[in-house]
Amino acid sequence: MTKIPLITEIQRYCTNDGPGIRSLIFFKGCSLNCPWCHNPECKSLEVDIYYHQDKCQQCGRCIENCPQGAISWRSPKKEAILIDKEKCNKCLKCIEGCPVNALEKVGQTLTFEQIVDEALRDKAFYETSNGGVTLSGGDPLFFPEYSLKLLKKFKADMINTTVETAGYTRWEILKEIAEYTDLFLYDVKCMDPTIHKKFIGVDNKLILNNLKKLSATKANIRIRIPVIPGFNDNEENFKLMINYLRSLENPVMAVDLLPFHNSAEKKYIQLGLNYAYKGKPFMEKEEVEWIKDFLEKNNITTTVGGLIGVGK
Repeated sequence: MTKIPLITEIQRYCTNDGPGIRSLIFFKGCSLNCPWCHNPECKSLEVDIYYHQDKCQQCGRCIENCPQGAISWRSPKKEAILIDKEKCNKCLKCIEGCPVNALEKVGQTLTFEQIVDEALRDKAFYETSNGGVTLSGGDPLFFPEYSLKLLKKFKADMINTTVETAGYTRWEILKEIAEYTDLFLYDVKCMDPTIHKKFIGVDNKLILNNLKKLSATKANIRIRIPVIPGFNDNEENFKLMINYLRSLENPVMAVDLLPFHNSAEKKYIQLGLNYAYKGKPFMEKEEVEWIKDFLEKNNITTTVGGLIGVGK
């Protein structure tokens, strides 16, 4: 039975996740648990609730309306509420009763036709800009049958397709997806499997093996590397990266270095999640220039932040 994804958002007029003007479809669900993830609302498979404290008028209706008793005041001053995730059963009565929209549902079920119709609204822009549709998330390969169905539909309509993925799936799935994908934006977090598992929850063997097989199919691939302080921002990691990239049967199009940023911190607060990088400053582009130089000295085309139209 095909697993139906929740969709957090369909963004239009995007230029940073594939060539040209694009629509991005964000799937809810991911196999990895990156503590720096800038889309934490896309991690879980279930509906989540944003709490916008800046909108809250402390009326207490959500507390009164919650049949599970999952909502309480965060402090005696009653300045903000707290949602107990263990008690909450996502009945959403709190959202329905909030008069100022301080509570917001995250994740919705859209029909296949609704997703396609929304994406096709900008078909004229795709044609004039060589743009198209990007499946993102989360990870669209968490929903392989559904993603494949979408990709087949878009290719039948002559629309360029891009898939953002960490590649943590069975090769048979990735191989079939590749037949209908014009470009992969493929995340590689770090080369050391022990460090990878410590930070993210799984090792990287499957990810790297899949990337090697994908390269052998001559797929168009851009590698995306989030550069995270204390995780992968060291010379040894990138020496291993260079050796690995040299072992691929076909070269990747480029490596896009994505310097750490904490712009998602507010999302973690709104979701009631702990943010491991709270207060950590942005990495400036200059801080990763040495990595760019290091890779380019080894004949690997590299961007910092991604080129307009092809990276994020």
